[in-house]
Amino acid sequence: MRAAAAVLAVFIVILVTVPCSVSDASPEGDALLIDYGNGDFEWFRTDTAGSYLDVLMSCRDDVVYDGSLTIGGIGRITISGNLSVSADWKIYSWNGSGWEYRGSDINSRFEGTSALGLFPDPAMLPSATPDDPAVWTQSGGSSGSGNTSPSRGPSAPALPVEWYNTYTTGYVDSGLVVSGGLLYHTTGGMYGAGGSDADPWIYCVDRNTGEVLWKYKGEYGAGYEVTTPAIAGDHLIVNTTNGDLYVFDRFNGDVLDISRIPFEPPTDPSGDIAWDGRVFVTGGTTPVYDSGCIFFGSADGRVYCYALSPAGKLTAVWCYDPPATVSSGVYTGSKGCFYYHAPVIADIGGTRMLFMGNYEGYIHALDITTGKAVWTKRAVDMRADNRCVPGTPGSVGSLSVSPDGTVLLASCTDGGLFTLSGYLSAMDPRTGDPLSFRDGAEWRLEGLFTSPVITPDGFFTYATPVGSDGGAPSADGRRPTSSAVYKFDWDGAVVWTSAEYQLIKAPMTLADGVLYMMDYSAGKFWPTGGGLTAISADDGSELWRVLLSPYTADSYSMVQPTVIDGKVYAANDFGAVYCLSATAGAGTEEEKLQALQTRGFNHWSWAAMAVAALLSLLFLARFY
Repeated sequence: MRAAAAVLAVFIVILVTVPCSVSDASPEGDALLIDYGNGDFEWFRTDTAGSYLDVLMSCRDDVVYDGSLTIGGIGRITISGNLSVSADWKIYSWNGSGWEYRGSDINSRFEGTSALGLFPDPAMLPSATPDDPAVWTQSGGSSGSGNTSPSRGPSAPALPVEWYNTYTTGYVDSGLVVSGGLLYHTTGGMYGAGGSDADPWIYCVDRNTGEVLWKYKGEYGAGYEVTTPAIAGDHLIVNTTNGDLYVFDRFNGDVLDISRIPFEPPTDPSGDIAWDGRVFVTGGTTPVYDSGCIFFGSADGRVYCYALSPAGKLTAVWCYDPPATVSSGVYTGSKGCFYYHAPVIADIGGTRMLFMGNYEGYIHALDITTGKAVWTKRAVDMRADNRCVPGTPGSVGSLSVSPDGTVLLASCTDGGLFTLSGYLSAMDPRTGDPLSFRDGAEWRLEGLFTSPVITPDGFFTYATPVGSDGGAPSADGRRPTSSAVYKFDWDGAVVWTSAEYQLIKAPMTLADGVLYMMDYSAGKFWPTGGGLTAISADDGSELWRVLLSPYTADSYSMVQPTVIDGKVYAANDFGAVYCLSATAGAGTEEEKLQALQTRGFNHWSWAAMAVAALLSLLFLARFY
């Protein structure tokens, strides 16, 4: 039964990806997994005979082999610095319980369900398996942060939620990453607490039951933990605000390595931090895994690249240190605080590039193979009129790259917790030069935007209008006019607008033609808060909206929904993690009482009570 269920699960996932050339392959046929080594992956079903190259070419039409294999232009990459790390395509076969390395001879015979993985070492195994064919290994789903899941959510969600956990160790503001039936997240310590109650925790739970399988208490740092862990093979990577970079054995929670990230910002003669932007003393940002290495920014303005060994040991490969000088008390340079946001990595004209924005208003574009800057540009400077955080330049938050590598989207704001002004701009990722609309105007959308969901024909984002005109429609139809979800084409024109929704801060997730989003406001404010909503990616129409319970008056949410295999996982400041699916859970006692009170005579308990009352009357009539 387990084997049959696994084959069926693979078949379901494969149906929503690109099929191989044989369209009538049965669900019992072999499968091929392509793991791009950065969180992106694809399943294909096939009954093509021949070599791995034959099968691969029957599945994709962008395969090139001239002694070296590239798939979609992605092939061998070497990252050099203190040491060299080379990732290349490796072959694995499924033995019924795990992946086994089979070398790298692409001309060898294809046998059984197999995988091609772009990894630096054979011991780095693919995260997806036939038993658990869908994964979500890092923030945004991959190092490219496209916010798209290859899986699916529930078409008819049941309440109460299938399961939930509420923790006494603080809020959940990290993303929820999943691989192999396991879900990982952090808690940030209890707000205002002292002693060990303020310390952060890292959790591993069974994603099907919510059972906590292991947990680890870290050391207190800034008092809030918002970075999302990253899964790399058998390892879990976590940055915490005290400056520690952890590597865990993700199955048993053993700490395999810890590296302390320094905080050494430029200072003026009085010892104060010299730059103009905001400062968060929070260690490393959300990490990403790509091409065999781990990448992240730091609170003091550097970008790091670490190699990860099969034993889970960290080795620094390179560190990018932007220019920063202080002369006569005056600061010049592009270095600024990196906080929270993960770097974004994409292939740009054959160069694997990393993009990251800071609180000094700059975007840094690096070649990941060397750690050298390709370009650096200031994208926002509000020092003269920053109403939210006076005197600071604002920040570059989320960055996104179009699938064809021709557009870099930059979300720029005033840098406040509750921002008052901002815009989304587009630039050439090769140079940082601003792009223009077709009419020649600068490509710029005024408003506040969530991290976009990226697709080939456009992008989705929740937008809030800003400006003195109150968000009145613009003449060119480009400007957001209401607090809603928008689909834009790559020229910045609105394709559709959803109904209005209250504030959403977390990124949305696209899965199987459906966009999932979580309200920022707490459940106390329902129906304008506490809701998890699904809307159609075709036209923005609402498919369903549910209140996640239990909740509190301050259970605000900044967590992106994670969509895996018919389930949606969400979390909030209550310190709660929820699993919503087509299966109803037990719920809370309050929910049970409310259900009894609101279902009236349609509820089975009323019929039972009526039968009991009738039997009592018959008993009384018989004996009295």
